[in-house]
Amino acid sequence: MQIPSPQFQAATLANIENRFGVGSASDLFYQKIFGLYNSAFGSSSAIPGTPIDPLGCGPFTGPNGLGTTAPCADYFLVDRGRPSYDALVSGRIDWNLGKNDRVFFRLQYDQGRSAWYTDAISPVFDVDINQPWWQGQVVETHTFSSTAASQFLLAGSYFAVFFKVKDPAQTLSTFPTTLNLYTFGAFNNLGGQDSWFVFGHGRYNTQYQISEDVVKTAGKHKLGFGGQFARVYWSELPNKSQTTGTLIPQTLDAFYQGGVDPASPNADFTQLQQTFTSQGYLKLSFLSFALYGQEEWHARPNLTLSAALRAEHYSNPACRNLCFARLTGPFEGVSHDPSQPYNQAIVINQKHALQNVDPVVWSPRFSFAWQPLGVSHNTVLRGGAGFFYDPLPGAVSDAFDGNAPLFNSYTIVGDNLTPNEKTSLFKDAAASNAAFLNGFATGQTLAQIQATISSFYPSGFSPPGMTTAAKTVHAPQFQRWSFELHQAFGASTSVSVGYFGHHGIHELAQNPNANAFGFGSLPAGLCSSPPVLPCADQRFRGVTQYNTNAVSNYNGMVASFERRFSVWGQGMFQVNYTYGHAFDEVSNSGLFGFTSGSSIFPQDRNNLRGSYGPAEYDVRHSLNANYVWDCL
Repeated sequence: MQIPSPQFQAATLANIENRFGVGSASDLFYQKIFGLYNSAFGSSSAIPGTPIDPLGCGPFTGPNGLGTTAPCADYFLVDRGRPSYDALVSGRIDWNLGKNDRVFFRLQYDQGRSAWYTDAISPVFDVDINQPWWQGQVVETHTFSSTAASQFLLAGSYFAVFFKVKDPAQTLSTFPTTLNLYTFGAFNNLGGQDSWFVFGHGRYNTQYQISEDVVKTAGKHKLGFGGQFARVYWSELPNKSQTTGTLIPQTLDAFYQGGVDPASPNADFTQLQQTFTSQGYLKLSFLSFALYGQEEWHARPNLTLSAALRAEHYSNPACRNLCFARLTGPFEGVSHDPSQPYNQAIVINQKHALQNVDPVVWSPRFSFAWQPLGVSHNTVLRGGAGFFYDPLPGAVSDAFDGNAPLFNSYTIVGDNLTPNEKTSLFKDAAASNAAFLNGFATGQTLAQIQATISSFYPSGFSPPGMTTAAKTVHAPQFQRWSFELHQAFGASTSVSVGYFGHHGIHELAQNPNANAFGFGSLPAGLCSSPPVLPCADQRFRGVTQYNTNAVSNYNGMVASFERRFSVWGQGMFQVNYTYGHAFDEVSNSGLFGFTSGSSIFPQDRNNLRGSYGPAEYDVRHSLNANYVWDCL
């Protein structure tokens, strides 16, 4: 734990009082900051400097020997622990309704609290996760005859997962924002995770599904068909992440000067990241249904063939209270003329997150099992091929309910960091937001909005960022195939060798650099009016576009040995070896990093195939073994 030293605190308060006045907003704010650091657990045992810097000042020097003989930081060790708990209750009832009908009911309830974040400075910044979870299902099996049966499933669940502090009012009263002072390694951050969770973050999730499967055997044929319907409802808490703002001083001098050093504003400044929203609860819903038919044909005593066809529909994510906003088309297809008003480039109050999705995806599949030496031998060849689909993750929809002007994000630099100072980063951010909302409502252009707030450093208006998507977003498709040889030696020993492969297309890839410019293969500069392409759209800051144009491939061989034994008891020993090679352009669907150091973005937005290579979870060799031994 690293906190400001008494010497640095005294020098900083003297400088703040000299610049802003005794009792000023900045003076009171800095006193609150230092008071919180001084009351941190274990601060009384602090020693000068940091583990890597004997003074903890870096390049900063100040009065009274700061940075030369006097330390800027003190450090100490602290270990706060908090308990988590969880309780699980479940029950099941089986009921034979009659000679041909059986049904079971299952109900489960899970309730707990997890200490998700424990703050080293004050418990008022601690964040907990609460997640009550109900699950239930009813399954009814009906036998029509000795050759026909059906199974009906009705299942549902409800859970409400929330990240939140215990008392938001107390937390904001203790410290109204988040101060990130660790960017230059001086002090621990102040305010914990408030900028994300002080108002709560999470959603209520209700979902249900209905399915019916029927199977009928007729001679050498086994026919099956069925359908499934699933519905998911989300009610998300209002998105207030970062509405209290995060202050990020770029240097220790910037913090010492109250936010920005007038003598070096381009180097010693503070950055504020803050959002504004007028949204309430976000009521999202997802729908999917599927129909399938399949046939298993025992063509010969030693040969079985199977074929199936499945049709599926995954809905375009919908918002029941029209909470989506997006560009009028894919970013490369909209006008980049800076003289076009914002309300002609952005459509609001949209029910659907995406412009278009696949209406139906078709999944043909085929497999076989063949005993080439006859049923009296123990040699089996198996194989198959088919098409499979994944629905797009629901998290994609959150990117579109977080678009401007419904949810506005600003990055402001170059002013005082105290919220209530006469001029401050917070007031600049509020002015940017007010100007943008007014400009959007009245059909203003970028230049007209900039003209209304051009008085502070740097240029007053911070353009919004946007998330958009390709004109049609496809469901990721995976073409899978396999071929396996299985050989048994008596009743106790078997060996198998198999080849497995897949080819993925229409996989999700994010392009966070859709509006980047100035290096590599990117446009050289910003668009003028009329725009001369290629150029970057100066009306927007960062633009992220979702595309479904990534591919992946996997080829692997699996060899297995299994031995059952009955000496000194009953048991089984198995060993497996896998050689495989996985390639892709973006791992984990381009949404979540596989490891802490992984990237979810392609290297070059203009050359997605240039990122093709071994996947992050490419495991070339894998050897594992297991056994079961019942010696009683």
